[in-house]
Amino acid sequence: MKFLTVKPVRARLAMWIALALVTGAGCKAKRPAAVGHIVVAVTIDWEGAYISPDGLDALDEVRSAIGPVPLTHFMSAGYFSKATVDPTAQPSIAEALRPGDELALHLHGWKSLALAASITPRLSPSFLTGTDQLLELEDGDVGFDLDLDAYSVPDLRALVRTTRRLLEPLHVKVSTTFRAGGYLGTPKVLEAIRAEGSLVDSSATDYRQLDEREAGVLPERIHAIWPTATTLSQPWTITTPAGPVLEMPVAAFADYATTAEMVAIVDAAHARLRADPSHDVFVVLGFHEETAQEFGKRLSAAVRQVQARPELATELQFSTVEAAAARVRGVTPR
Repeated sequence: MKFLTVKPVRARLAMWIALALVTGAGCKAKRPAAVGHIVVAVTIDWEGAYISPDGLDALDEVRSAIGPVPLTHFMSAGYFSKATVDPTAQPSIAEALRPGDELALHLHGWKSLALAASITPRLSPSFLTGTDQLLELEDGDVGFDLDLDAYSVPDLRALVRTTRRLLEPLHVKVSTTFRAGGYLGTPKVLEAIRAEGSLVDSSATDYRQLDEREAGVLPERIHAIWPTATTLSQPWTITTPAGPVLEMPVAAFADYATTAEMVAIVDAAHARLRADPSHDVFVVLGFHEETAQEFGKRLSAAVRQVQARPELATELQFSTVEAAAARVRGVTPR
């Protein structure tokens, strides 16, 4: 009798398991395959040199041209560390930061910033000339072209902390995204920013983009730091003594790339997506506030062109760098 009782139970159990496997397989078959996107982040570097009315107007023109695309503002605190602070700096920057934008850290080695951080300013070398002579602004400040590696990790941490502190009056949350001046995200710089809470760097770029005006000094320096970066490089993780940093490489800056070249980069990203539609493909573009009147139209024209392409209508997405990085956490393709 006991045998007769157990046998039907086992039979029913086997049937249930079989039914569950069939049902699960059916559900799996019906689940749509993951579909990636071309994720484009448009960024603007505020160098800390001076607030340019022409640059602000050009930024407005870029926004008007590309529509409701979020911008990532890499902001230097050099505007607020100078001996005489431009009274228009804070309201002008605050007005330029729109809802949905990202405010991120940008570091140039301004002498005034070092003094504000209570560290000894380093005054050489220049990443533009390779000499000990730094460019000097009309207000007497120097350090825009200082190679950040001149500082120790503790001093770099002090510069990062001071940058955050000086940006606080903007009353906008500063993200954990960072970009180094001159694209010089050296191991020391990355260790320092990670120790100060930054999780994402967007300094890597293809040295071949920079034109002959740089006299070879900066391209060679960038090549030494980012030897494998290309315009098609995808995010990867960098290990530092302070923890991992996600690198979101810059595909192109409007200062060096033409409209056609930027469009070609998006086309290449599209081809990569078609080859593997299950993964996002990332493209970071950029321009500068101080030179937006010269190069902003290149970028806006490129964005308008790709926005108008029917074949990209469902595949193209615009994002801040912070939001794009959130999509690739833990993914390390090169």
